[in-house]
Amino acid sequence: MCGVFGYVGPRREIGPAILGALKALEYRGYDSWGVAVPADGTIAVQKETGKIGGASVNLPPATRGFGHTRWATHGGVTVENAHPHLDCGGRVAIIHNGIIENFRPLRAELEARGHQFRSDTDSEVVAHLIEEFLDEGCTLLHATRNAFQRLHGLNAVIAMSVDGDELIATKSMSPLVVGIGSDGSATIASDAMALQGFASDLHYLEDDEIAWIGAGEIAVYERDSLRPRSVSLVPLPLEERDLSLNGHQHYMSKEMAEQPDVLDRLATQSEPMIRELARAIEDSYGTFLTGCGTASYAALTGSYLFSRIAAWHVNFVVGSEFKYHEHFLRDRSFVLALSQSGETADILEAMRAARQHGSRLGALVNTRNSTLDRMADLSVHLDAGPEQCVLSTKAYTAKVSVLLMTAYALAGRAMEGQLLVSRAATAMREMLAPAWVDRVRATAEAIRDANHLFVIGRGLSYPTALEAALKIKEVSYVHAEGFAGGELKHGVIALITEGTPCVVYAPNDETRADIISGAMELRSRGGFMIGIGSENDPVFDIFLETPDVGDASPLVQALPAQMLGYHLALLRGYDPDKPRNLAKSVTVK
Repeated sequence: MCGVFGYVGPRREIGPAILGALKALEYRGYDSWGVAVPADGTIAVQKETGKIGGASVNLPPATRGFGHTRWATHGGVTVENAHPHLDCGGRVAIIHNGIIENFRPLRAELEARGHQFRSDTDSEVVAHLIEEFLDEGCTLLHATRNAFQRLHGLNAVIAMSVDGDELIATKSMSPLVVGIGSDGSATIASDAMALQGFASDLHYLEDDEIAWIGAGEIAVYERDSLRPRSVSLVPLPLEERDLSLNGHQHYMSKEMAEQPDVLDRLATQSEPMIRELARAIEDSYGTFLTGCGTASYAALTGSYLFSRIAAWHVNFVVGSEFKYHEHFLRDRSFVLALSQSGETADILEAMRAARQHGSRLGALVNTRNSTLDRMADLSVHLDAGPEQCVLSTKAYTAKVSVLLMTAYALAGRAMEGQLLVSRAATAMREMLAPAWVDRVRATAEAIRDANHLFVIGRGLSYPTALEAALKIKEVSYVHAEGFAGGELKHGVIALITEGTPCVVYAPNDETRADIISGAMELRSRGGFMIGIGSENDPVFDIFLETPDVGDASPLVQALPAQMLGYHLALLRGYDPDKPRNLAKSVTVK
């Protein structure tokens, strides 16, 4: 979940450039950061805790260097635990993403041989292992390979020494992408986003590969045998405007506002992919939808959509629990994984388990050439553009849109699904008007001091209630929980006290009478009632109107919760783009 970036090329003051690339990767972790370059027979390192913000680096010019922005796993948030980490003599530096599951015995072994550790991290063992192999006469390539083979777990490592104009990189599950620039430089990062402005062509490293990175060139080898492999270059998929705020105060605001355009693009351009996905589901003997976090709620929404639109049963399993359900898989099963990054460790593990059963693999993925994209037999690219806010907004509604249109295609009504998504896009544009946004901001003001909040929905709105609660709690730190409206009397209502904010999804569908009845029960216990739907009711203290778009209601219903969480965060003094303790790309289990 950490962000890594490395550079080899013409001699220059590369510290600021590395720091700028790290800033683009801060969505992966922002507990601390560090930059290292070789200097005068040693490696100069600058490390600090906290977000990068307006920080600067003061390091000498160099032909190579790298940096790291950390999401803490092993060891607290301290300067000592920040990366890069050095060996005993300060001649080897490493940056690492992942978790080394066997670091304790490795550290004990190294300490018994006299190595001095400066941090509490699992990562530092790599620098000392490489140091030992170099002392035995290995090249940096061989030493890094040998050290990596000692590690257990899902990891990515980049190594640099004071000798040789090179970086060495290898990985298992944790993503790494190498870029070639036109100025005689080569770069590497955990996300192609960080290579904008440095590279035009990319090679995505596979799990069994190790890369040598020199000035303007790269070489790739099979890690175990060190046999050369061909380098497969693809164009950098980003433009500068994809990464800018475009006049918005925060990336979350920008990405919420981009949702109507994303939906319109999917409605008008994705028909061939939708039809192919529908055929894959139709031909399967059992379909599983899986995802983690926000993606899991999109997948759960899909299970409702396939049932109500196409009368088709699909199974839903949370990604981290998938391996406990894999026993049902067969060679005709179809497993469809949903992911923004395409690098989520639990999802990749689920897909590997499905592959072992001979199942066909599908992906709804926002990041082209990601590990999930390359692994899948069939990929539907969301093409929602990069999400730089840690919270997922536009990728969520893109996934739901694809599932909605696929359900209609499976029912033989593909055009109806496309028109419905276009209608939802128009509705979301109307909702983003200043008057509606002001109404949401006023709602946030009314509940800004709340410590607890509950969200209920029924039927198709139940997964939306779960997603709404997640959005609110992860960005504003208000404890929010989503429930099926019918479950109130089975325990939840005991939590309602006078003034407790309760958000109720009340669309004009078969659930309305029952959900209004549940809202009345909450109000009678003192709940402060916030309704979301197309028709108001006296039970609500505040009502946020959303256009009636039928089966596309999960799309328009997503926006009020996103917007409410955003404004709650601002009112409570929090950064909506970088919530505490969270990282966007969850590449550890």
